[in-house]
Amino acid sequence: MGRHGQPAKPPLTASKPGGGTIRGMSTVERAFDRATRRADRARRDLGDEFRETRIAGGWSQARVAEATRMSRSRCTRIEGGKIEHLSIADASRIAAVLGLDLSVRLYPGAGPLRDEAHARRLGSLLKHVRGPLTQRTEVPLPALAGRTEQRSWDAVIFGHGTRTAVEMEMRLRNGQALERRIALKRRDDPTERFLLVVAETHVNRRVLASNPGLFPDLPRLGPARVTSALNVGQHPPTGLVVL
Repeated sequence: MGRHGQPAKPPLTASKPGGGTIRGMSTVERAFDRATRRADRARRDLGDEFRETRIAGGWSQARVAEATRMSRSRCTRIEGGKIEHLSIADASRIAAVLGLDLSVRLYPGAGPLRDEAHARRLGSLLKHVRGPLTQRTEVPLPALAGRTEQRSWDAVIFGHGTRTAVEMEMRLRNGQALERRIALKRRDDPTERFLLVVAETHVNRRVLASNPGLFPDLPRLGPARVTSALNVGQHPPTGLVVL
């Protein structure tokens, strides 16, 4: 018997091909929770992109709301990532008004490996940080007047009265969008130094080689130059490092 005298619920089961059952659905439950977290993050990222593009283009929220035939409050909530059931149609309309194209694609799932790979690659850099430097991950940007700030730096290195903001990119896709996103973050939180860490993969190497104009204000840095500075408690210079 369960609580309050009610019959206990049987364990969750699922049918196996060919008969029998699989006891416990922890894998399915983990996938469900992971998908929910991904959806939350995707809504926040999409809202950030809408807000940053709107501000960069000089659009008011009222103007976007009128053009998309939505209420201003709904547009505000979409930018804040607070619309739980955001339709593809609404997202596509806002994107079109702002001069963007919304693309929805599916990729073979690899569980949480991409998140783990990101943390592992970032950790391979931060393990070189030595005193008097300190480091923190997922550091929120300062809130701007009149809005709740959703963005954060992947990491910030502190010390000597200086901050180095660190962004980790696992795969370079839309270089222009990434440039714009980083430029807006650096504008809203102008740290003394900035380090863009790009995962060393064949695809990323090819993208950087075929697009030499990407990130023109970020000198290319060798990994040894960056890690050597951190190993002696010094900030690395501003730049882009493939690691």
